[in-house]
Amino acid sequence: MNPDNNGSTKGRKLVIIGGVAGGASCAARARRLDETAEILLLQSGPDVSFASCGMPYFIGGEITDRNQMSVQTPGSLRDRFNIDVRVNTRVVSINTDSKTVTALNETQPSSEQEDFTYDELILAVGSEPLKPPIPGINRPGLFVLRNLQDMDNIVAWLKNLEEGTKMPHAVVAGAGFVGLEMVEQLMRRGLEVTVVEMLPQVLGPLDVEMAAIVENDMKQKGVELVTGDGIQEFLPAVGDEQSTVVKLRSGKMLPPAQITILGMGVRPDTKIIAEAGIKCTPRGHIVVDDSLKTNVEHVWAAGDAIEVKNPNTGIDGDKWAVPLAGPANRQGRMIADNIYGMNRKFKGTYAASVVRVFDLVAACVGMNEKMLV
Repeated sequence: MNPDNNGSTKGRKLVIIGGVAGGASCAARARRLDETAEILLLQSGPDVSFASCGMPYFIGGEITDRNQMSVQTPGSLRDRFNIDVRVNTRVVSINTDSKTVTALNETQPSSEQEDFTYDELILAVGSEPLKPPIPGINRPGLFVLRNLQDMDNIVAWLKNLEEGTKMPHAVVAGAGFVGLEMVEQLMRRGLEVTVVEMLPQVLGPLDVEMAAIVENDMKQKGVELVTGDGIQEFLPAVGDEQSTVVKLRSGKMLPPAQITILGMGVRPDTKIIAEAGIKCTPRGHIVVDDSLKTNVEHVWAAGDAIEVKNPNTGIDGDKWAVPLAGPANRQGRMIADNIYGMNRKFKGTYAASVVRVFDLVAACVGMNEKMLV
């Protein structure tokens, strides 16, 4: 390893766990800063960088080209940036003392595990859909939407339903951003849709008065909306094992659904990270400083799995988790800059977000009234 004119070190070996936004942007930026670096990106599943925000729109048919969903492929990253991308590779442990990462090939789970050494480790593990221990949650026809394989499975299930003569009924559990995008797209495909939200309103980040505008428009479009009521159980429909009856905590039973989308939120995918002694919050988010370093030397983190400064309050040490692609991309690039001695600081994010729901566009930034009271 040779220092450059700025005193930073060239020729490092960077191991990045996770692609999509934070990991892929870190890899690309690191290559621009150091042509001699050895960059290895380990990604669970077959897709290294994809347009997650577009998945509901592919399901609904607004996006028709499946290839548009892949932002980068292992081949394109290798050809353009000389990055060694290993897809279908799941990291099972991290040893920060020996600076090694152990992973297995998901397509051959019985094969031997492989160890990878690193000089700098970047954690871009993201989040995973929340699946509470509700009875029946693993029934057929219930889907989460995290990656392109989930998307393809939903599309295949819908195509099978549409071969029948009866209009299918869908339940969307959770009225967050992705949940409401799925509502619109399922109705676009001709399904009847019921939305169930445990909170007293849709789109929790919005103030109540703004959410009410969205709710009224959804009802006018024919959406059955249930708020302030959680799900108690998923039951097989009488005489139709493939359909699911959603029983609510109030005792209300929804009409049998032929497909159910679980949009109950996300949680950081950080089990092996905490096991490695890398500090996480009680909710599982990785603790980082303003340079995006963890508590372990030479280990950095970006994206959905970290907590960052909340600049809305002006209170030193006030942090929040913001699972959005924009901040993740900036964090990934910043980590690469800091590895090469630029000493950049991440000042937090205001969490600007926007969603289209039928004819309306709802947007928010900062904190709502409930958070400030």
